[in-house]
Amino acid sequence: MMSVGGQQALQDMIELQMYLVAQSQQTPWPLFPRSTKTRSDGRKPKRNPVESSAAKELVEQGFIEPTSNRTFVVSKSGFEFYKQEIQPHS
Repeated sequence: MMSVGGQQALQDMIELQMYLVAQSQQTPWPLFPRSTKTRSDGRKPKRNPVESSAAKELVEQGFIEPTSNRTFVVSKSGFEFYKQEIQPHS
Protein backbone atom coordinates (compact mmCIF):
# COMPACT_ATOMS: atom_id res chain seq x y z
CA MET A 1 0.00 0.00 0.00
CA MET A 2 1.28 3.47 -0.85
CA SER A 3 0.29 6.81 0.66
CA VAL A 4 -1.69 9.32 -1.39
CA GLY A 5 1.29 11.69 -1.29
CA GLY A 6 3.57 8.98 -2.65
CA GLN A 7 1.12 8.07 -5.41
CA GLN A 8 0.65 11.70 -6.45
CA ALA A 9 4.39 12.35 -6.46
CA LEU A 10 5.02 9.26 -8.60
CA GLN A 11 2.19 10.24 -10.95
CA ASP A 12 3.61 13.77 -11.32
CA MET A 13 7.11 12.44 -11.94
CA ILE A 14 5.87 10.17 -14.75
CA GLU A 15 3.09 12.20 -16.36
CA LEU A 16 4.84 15.58 -16.10
CA GLN A 17 8.35 14.16 -16.63
CA MET A 18 9.81 15.52 -13.42
CA TYR A 19 12.58 14.61 -10.99
CA LEU A 20 12.99 15.04 -7.24
CA VAL A 21 15.87 16.79 -5.50
CA ALA A 22 16.68 15.33 -2.10
CA GLN A 23 16.60 17.62 0.90
CA SER A 24 16.90 16.92 4.60
CA GLN A 25 14.45 14.56 6.26
CA GLN A 26 12.54 17.50 7.74
CA THR A 27 12.30 19.53 4.51
CA PRO A 28 9.99 18.76 1.56
CA TRP A 29 11.71 17.70 -1.66
CA PRO A 30 11.10 19.93 -4.70
CA LEU A 31 10.07 18.58 -8.10
CA PHE A 32 11.65 20.00 -11.25
CA PRO A 33 10.85 19.41 -14.94
CA ARG A 34 13.22 17.10 -16.77
CA SER A 35 12.92 19.23 -19.89
CA THR A 36 13.36 22.96 -20.42
CA LYS A 37 10.32 23.00 -22.72
CA THR A 38 7.20 24.64 -21.32
CA ARG A 39 4.19 22.34 -21.01
CA SER A 40 1.58 23.18 -23.63
CA ASP A 41 -1.31 21.74 -21.60
CA GLY A 42 -0.63 23.97 -18.59
CA ARG A 43 -0.73 21.08 -16.09
CA LYS A 44 0.96 21.60 -12.76
CA PRO A 45 2.14 19.00 -10.26
CA LYS A 46 -0.33 17.82 -7.61
CA ARG A 47 2.46 17.74 -5.04
CA ASN A 48 5.30 20.23 -5.27
CA PRO A 49 7.20 20.08 -3.07
CA VAL A 50 6.84 16.45 -2.02
CA GLU A 51 6.78 15.73 1.71
CA SER A 52 9.99 14.02 2.78
CA SER A 53 8.02 11.07 4.17
CA ALA A 54 6.45 10.43 0.74
CA ALA A 55 9.84 10.75 -0.99
CA LYS A 56 11.38 8.36 1.53
CA GLU A 57 8.53 5.91 0.89
CA LEU A 58 9.22 6.00 -2.87
CA VAL A 59 12.94 5.43 -2.30
CA GLU A 60 12.39 2.56 0.17
CA GLN A 61 9.97 0.81 -2.19
CA GLY A 62 12.38 1.22 -5.10
CA PHE A 63 9.97 3.35 -7.14
CA ILE A 64 12.51 6.14 -7.55
CA GLU A 65 16.26 5.83 -7.86
CA PRO A 66 19.19 8.22 -7.60
CA THR A 67 20.93 9.57 -10.69
CA SER A 68 23.30 11.59 -8.52
CA ASN A 69 23.74 12.10 -4.79
CA ARG A 70 20.63 14.36 -4.62
CA THR A 71 18.61 13.77 -7.81
CA PHE A 72 15.98 11.02 -8.08
CA VAL A 73 14.04 9.76 -11.12
CA VAL A 74 11.38 7.08 -11.56
CA SER A 75 12.77 3.53 -11.65
CA LYS A 76 11.56 0.74 -13.90
CA SER A 77 9.60 -0.79 -10.99
CA GLY A 78 8.08 2.64 -10.23
CA PHE A 79 6.91 2.95 -13.82
CA GLU A 80 5.43 -0.57 -13.73
CA PHE A 81 3.62 0.19 -10.47
CA TYR A 82 2.22 3.37 -12.04
CA LYS A 83 0.98 1.47 -15.12
CA GLN A 84 -0.70 -1.25 -13.03
CA GLU A 85 -2.00 0.62 -10.00
CA ILE A 86 -2.24 4.35 -10.61
CA GLN A 87 -2.85 4.98 -14.32
CA PRO A 88 -6.05 2.90 -14.58
CA HIS A 89 -7.61 4.97 -11.76
CA SER A 90 -6.60 8.40 -13.13
